[in-house]
Amino acid sequence: MAGKLEAGAFVELRGRPWLVEETVKGDGDFESLKLSCIADDAQGEQLEVIWDAEIGPRILGQDNWQRVGTGGPDSADVFAAHLRVIRWNSSTAAERDLFQAPFRAGIRLDTYQLLPLRKALRLPRVNLLIADDVGLGKTVEAGLIARELLLRRRIDFIVVAAPPSMTLQWKDELQAKFGLSFQIVDREHLAEMRRLHGFGVNPWRTGSRFIISHRLLTDETYVSGLRDVLGEFRARALLILDEAHHAAPAGGSRYAISSQFTKAVRNIAERFEHRLFLSATPHNGHSNSFSALLEMLDPQRFTRGVEVRPRDLEPVMVRRLKSDLRRLGEAFPERRIEAIPISGLPADAPELDLARRLAAYGELRMGRISTLPSQKAALAKLAFVGLQQRLLSSIAAFAKTLKVHRASLAKLIDGEMTARETQAALTFVASSGGEVTAELDLEDSEAEATLDQDEMSATEAASRAGALGASKSALETELAAVDEMLAVAEASASRPDARVRWLVEWIKGNILSGRTWSHRRLIIFTEYEDTRRWLERRLLEAIEDTDKSDERILVFSGATGTDKREAVKRAFNTDPAIEPVRILLCTDAAREGINLQTYCSDLIHFDLPWNPSRLEQRNGRIDRKLQPAKLIICRYFKYEQREADIVLDALVRKTESIRNQLGSVGQVIEERVTKRLAESGIRQGAAAAIAKAIEAESDAERLTRARAEMDDDERVRFEKITKEQRELQRVLEDSQEKVGVNQDDLRHVVAVALDRAGYHFDEARAEAVGPVETYRFDPSHLAFKGEGGWGDAFDDLRIRPRKRGERYSDWRRNAPIRSISFKPPVLADGRDAPNVVQVHLEHRLVRRLLSRFISQGFESSLSRISVIMGPGAQPRIVLMGRLSLYGSGATRLHEEVIPIAAIWSEAERAKKPLKALGESGEARTLDQLEQALRTATPAPAMAVARVQALIEQDITDLRPALESIAGERIATNTKLLRKRGEEESNSLRELLERQRGRISRAADEFDPNQLALPGIAEEERREQEADRRHWRTRLERLDQEMKTEPERILHSYNVTAHRLEPVGIVYLWPVSG
Repeated sequence: MAGKLEAGAFVELRGRPWLVEETVKGDGDFESLKLSCIADDAQGEQLEVIWDAEIGPRILGQDNWQRVGTGGPDSADVFAAHLRVIRWNSSTAAERDLFQAPFRAGIRLDTYQLLPLRKALRLPRVNLLIADDVGLGKTVEAGLIARELLLRRRIDFIVVAAPPSMTLQWKDELQAKFGLSFQIVDREHLAEMRRLHGFGVNPWRTGSRFIISHRLLTDETYVSGLRDVLGEFRARALLILDEAHHAAPAGGSRYAISSQFTKAVRNIAERFEHRLFLSATPHNGHSNSFSALLEMLDPQRFTRGVEVRPRDLEPVMVRRLKSDLRRLGEAFPERRIEAIPISGLPADAPELDLARRLAAYGELRMGRISTLPSQKAALAKLAFVGLQQRLLSSIAAFAKTLKVHRASLAKLIDGEMTARETQAALTFVASSGGEVTAELDLEDSEAEATLDQDEMSATEAASRAGALGASKSALETELAAVDEMLAVAEASASRPDARVRWLVEWIKGNILSGRTWSHRRLIIFTEYEDTRRWLERRLLEAIEDTDKSDERILVFSGATGTDKREAVKRAFNTDPAIEPVRILLCTDAAREGINLQTYCSDLIHFDLPWNPSRLEQRNGRIDRKLQPAKLIICRYFKYEQREADIVLDALVRKTESIRNQLGSVGQVIEERVTKRLAESGIRQGAAAAIAKAIEAESDAERLTRARAEMDDDERVRFEKITKEQRELQRVLEDSQEKVGVNQDDLRHVVAVALDRAGYHFDEARAEAVGPVETYRFDPSHLAFKGEGGWGDAFDDLRIRPRKRGERYSDWRRNAPIRSISFKPPVLADGRDAPNVVQVHLEHRLVRRLLSRFISQGFESSLSRISVIMGPGAQPRIVLMGRLSLYGSGATRLHEEVIPIAAIWSEAERAKKPLKALGESGEARTLDQLEQALRTATPAPAMAVARVQALIEQDITDLRPALESIAGERIATNTKLLRKRGEEESNSLRELLERQRGRISRAADEFDPNQLALPGIAEEERREQEADRRHWRTRLERLDQEMKTEPERILHSYNVTAHRLEPVGIVYLWPVSG
């Protein structure tokens, strides 16, 4: 019987079922309907129609039940596969402690990685800071949250913002591990969109999942379109900000200053409903910096300039250290830091001679600089500091920089520096010289030239700053000293130094055996591109007589193009028996987030950055999750006869001390260490005192404040993690029982889908990885030619991504597909098997295959009845219905398959209708159904004929019981959803009220005389004043949010419609009897 055409009704038109969201009376008798699609293969799609203008529309009533059983039983295999897919496609927002995403991902899951997901599901808005240690798998944790929110229909638009070197890794991992396809928005993509759609195209309107680099997030060319798409606020939008600490205000002696990137993130983040921030170092010791970062994350909980309290932070932050997890039994490698002593050099060795000469030059200049005002003196010191950094890296880098420095001094004229020149001078010390240029889309030679030009400009600016106020005679004296150094440096710039000689001997003793290379690999880090080039040439000279010498060294630097960078990573992470590369030369462009641990456990710092965070990030390339080696060794050089190395040695020890003792608040001390070195360098005769000061470096006030704000007591943190681990294991086991996906079942359903396409699954069987079976398909098979979509599905299996500008036909011809497995293909040594992809429920190939069982066309052809052989002595029947609860926009708030089981009998059915089994009998029957579905053996024709005669009667007998249980489930889950909505709404309201009170108190307690205290820089004063003005604005917005936001969250859990539709009937026929 059909229902009324009103909001909440279900209709069918254009071949699909729809939920009526709204009816609108038009002119005359015409009625307009706003519809949302409820079909599995087009869920949530919007449509507005005039009912009377549609061809053959109908209001859906109970007639779906009348179609069950028409046309004879379905194939046992096909019906079993359909039932599996229906179950796997069901999800719920009613239970917040039910994890669904882990069973739809191709990952090796560790229990600790579920904590961010659990916290996310308890938040009304998913605003979460994932501050786990370097290498613990923050990308996987973020991917789990994104997939879960998509399953629960809480998000429909995602943007990932990451450092430039990380964008492709994010794209690859989200696709491979979670089946989420993302488009990188960069210069190439923008040009392609304009070529296809015209210059006015907005690339952010061409999809719903994007990745953009941090650098482009500050470029209006790319961001203006994003703002247009987001508007002032976009519900169901998620921002994932990787390396989020870059967005925190930094610098300033007392009050951190907002950077251009801070302002860009602040402007964009507030437009997203949900935000995930990822950072291993979120607190730099400035309270206003931390509160500013947290305000970008969750403005309803935090306000910049207002104290952060642990009780507010706890719900939105996850922080675990490797040391904590190791104590709980998680497998992470032991890290050993080893100094490589360089001693026994002659006194006139260039490394020692130039160090003495540069120190003397520094003292010569300091006599003049000491008379300058403090701010100008600080700028004037930069030239010496930068030159010293480069000399400690290599004579080659020093010689090139010194030459530019000399030329700048020679043509110097008097005059004040512009602000731009001042900034360039600061980068001479702060920049590593290996910044990424990949986004400029240049060839390698052009990129290197760009880096060289940037380095030259910084050198010139620093040289100019260093000569402020100098007399002509003073400059001439300094020029003479520079000329002497330049003569020594240029004579030695192309020769190997003592470190290179040690490296060559180590390589010959550990990676080479005569001319033959072993399978061991090595990463070498350097700060400067000039050092990297020089080192590469020296090493190539040393190995030129070995096997495949020109293929043994690869480079990852700021000048490495995007495609080449990915090829380098792929080669270095491939089995050494296949890829010849053994040595990877990196600048600090590779220090953040890159996975290089698969076949490498040796790392050497050819030089040392003066920033402990950078040193730790370098080590993190191999000290991370899925490192198969039990021991990793990170080495650095120490010249025993060079005074500055006393300081460098202390720097390494302090970095390890920070990691082991301070953990999550270590950045507080790191900043002080970096500042101490960068301000004056290592002056003659001061090394021992500087080293001692670094080892003793502390800031009790800022450390205490940071620890208090991050609630970072080691004992409390460990006890908390231990308790959380137990709870997570329990929730995971419970979720596995309720919604877990059995990998053997998935393999069977894929096999049935392929068989229906005309491809025999067993023909694809390939070489096993231990006990794990693998399969390799032939994309040219006729089965994959008739329908579209197969090319895209197979593309996810190719051995490498498509290069920029490469034609699809060329790529598909030159990049064969890899094998697949349904379980993690792990080798005996713990590594993932090469060229094998673990597919999962959300993998594009699997989705393409499984879509056959839920497409509208397939479902309309089903009779929804199957008779299969099963255990037990009596025939049994299981009637199944699919219950769906819908919210606004046809959002599925809850789905489940409800089974009703009974003993089946033919005798006296007119007098004795079937009766649903009790709880224990039903449970036993459902267990038998699970067993029977795995084999899906068709029952004999005699059994089919007997049950077919009574199908209509069987449905009539059991449907009332099914509808009764469905009614109970509707009431229960509607109540659960309403309760969840009320809890989140009330929680948000209380949060906003507390936030309003705290801002008001902070404003009342603020003493404006603080801004006039001596020692506060003008830019710090402006930042603090801006924060105070922001408090007033925030209070006004809080009043408005109090009225709208709790109500919006409550509304999102309202059930507006429900539907119970038939899944089908399974008869379990006993094998005997």
